[in-house]
Amino acid sequence: MSRTTQILAFSVPPTVAKEIETLAKRERRTKSELFREMVRVYGRYRAQREWHDQRWVENLIAEVKAEQAANPMSIEEMLKESERIARYGARQSKKLGIKPKDINRIIHEYRRERRP
Repeated sequence: MSRTTQILAFSVPPTVAKEIETLAKRERRTKSELFREMVRVYGRYRAQREWHDQRWVENLIAEVKAEQAANPMSIEEMLKESERIARYGARQSKKLGIKPKDINRIIHEYRRERRP
């Protein structure tokens, strides 16, 4: 018969270990039960944070679209803005040491990390 649980080992500072023991005693739970609950709560927290981040981006896009509809830019203004943003990106990439050959790798790594 195979195990239905897996034993994990990790280290924490003594103060955190004491806090975990205190919480477990106070709630009359095992440290394993407490840890499982912490993982579930953290998972919900991350999902909610990602949802809020997504909503923030969607709201920002809606605001920009509304502003663009109210104050449309000319082709010349769009080209100037595009050049300004490109210069800013070039300065930031130089400051961070990012080379053109690194761009695709960085984008793919970022997307891989963001996948559920």
